[in-house]
Amino acid sequence: MSADHLQFLKNKFILDLEDAEEEHTGENEIPLRSHFLQIRDVLKAKDITASTPIRLKNCLYNAISALEECVVLSEKREP
Repeated sequence: MSADHLQFLKNKFILDLEDAEEEHTGENEIPLRSHFLQIRDVLKAKDITASTPIRLKNCLYNAISALEECVVLSEKREP
Protein backbone atom coordinates (compact mmCIF):
# COMPACT_ATOMS: atom_id res chain seq x y z
CA MET A 1 0.00 0.00 0.00
CA SER A 2 2.76 2.48 0.83
CA ALA A 3 4.37 1.98 -2.58
CA ASP A 4 1.06 2.83 -4.27
CA HIS A 5 0.70 5.94 -2.15
CA LEU A 6 4.25 7.07 -2.94
CA GLN A 7 3.73 6.41 -6.66
CA PHE A 8 0.56 8.50 -6.56
CA LEU A 9 2.40 11.40 -4.90
CA LYS A 10 5.28 11.12 -7.36
CA ASN A 11 2.89 11.24 -10.32
CA LYS A 12 0.94 14.11 -8.76
CA PHE A 13 4.06 16.25 -8.42
CA ILE A 14 5.15 15.53 -12.00
CA LEU A 15 1.70 16.25 -13.46
CA ASP A 16 1.20 19.37 -11.33
CA LEU A 17 4.56 20.70 -12.52
CA GLU A 18 3.64 20.03 -16.15
CA ASP A 19 0.36 21.91 -15.68
CA ALA A 20 2.13 24.81 -13.98
CA GLU A 21 4.68 25.07 -16.79
CA GLU A 22 1.92 25.16 -19.41
CA GLU A 23 0.04 27.92 -17.59
CA HIS A 24 2.99 30.04 -16.45
CA THR A 25 5.62 30.77 -19.08
CA GLY A 26 7.90 33.64 -20.01
CA GLU A 27 7.75 36.60 -17.64
CA ASN A 28 5.17 34.78 -15.55
CA GLU A 29 7.34 31.70 -14.99
CA ILE A 30 6.83 29.96 -11.66
CA PRO A 31 9.39 30.91 -9.00
CA LEU A 32 12.07 28.29 -8.33
CA ARG A 33 11.23 26.53 -11.61
CA SER A 34 14.75 25.16 -12.08
CA HIS A 35 14.65 23.54 -8.64
CA PHE A 36 11.30 21.92 -9.39
CA LEU A 37 12.69 20.60 -12.67
CA GLN A 38 15.61 19.04 -10.80
CA ILE A 39 13.22 17.41 -8.34
CA ARG A 40 11.16 16.12 -11.27
CA ASP A 41 14.25 14.62 -12.92
CA VAL A 42 15.24 12.84 -9.71
CA LEU A 43 11.72 11.50 -9.24
CA LYS A 44 11.52 10.27 -12.83
CA ALA A 45 14.77 8.36 -12.33
CA LYS A 46 13.53 6.88 -9.02
CA ASP A 47 11.60 3.64 -9.09
CA ILE A 48 9.02 3.34 -6.34
CA THR A 49 8.97 -0.20 -4.97
CA ALA A 50 7.81 -1.93 -1.82
CA SER A 51 11.27 -1.32 -0.36
CA THR A 52 11.15 2.45 -0.92
CA PRO A 53 11.21 4.12 2.51
CA ILE A 54 7.84 5.56 3.50
CA ARG A 55 9.65 8.67 4.79
CA LEU A 56 9.80 9.77 1.15
CA LYS A 57 6.11 10.59 1.64
CA ASN A 58 6.88 13.74 3.63
CA CYS A 59 9.38 14.91 1.02
CA LEU A 60 6.80 14.48 -1.72
CA TYR A 61 4.11 16.28 0.28
CA ASN A 62 6.55 19.15 0.90
CA ALA A 63 7.50 19.35 -2.79
CA ILE A 64 3.85 19.41 -3.87
CA SER A 65 3.04 22.07 -1.29
CA ALA A 66 6.01 24.24 -2.31
CA LEU A 67 5.01 23.95 -5.96
CA GLU A 68 1.43 24.99 -5.13
CA GLU A 69 2.70 28.04 -3.22
CA CYS A 70 4.93 29.07 -6.12
CA VAL A 71 2.03 28.74 -8.56
CA VAL A 72 -0.06 31.02 -6.33
CA LEU A 73 2.79 33.55 -6.21
CA SER A 74 3.10 33.39 -9.98
CA GLU A 75 -0.63 34.06 -10.37
CA LYS A 76 -0.39 37.08 -8.06
CA ARG A 77 2.37 38.54 -10.26
CA GLU A 78 0.25 38.37 -13.40
CA PRO A 79 -0.33 41.83 -14.89
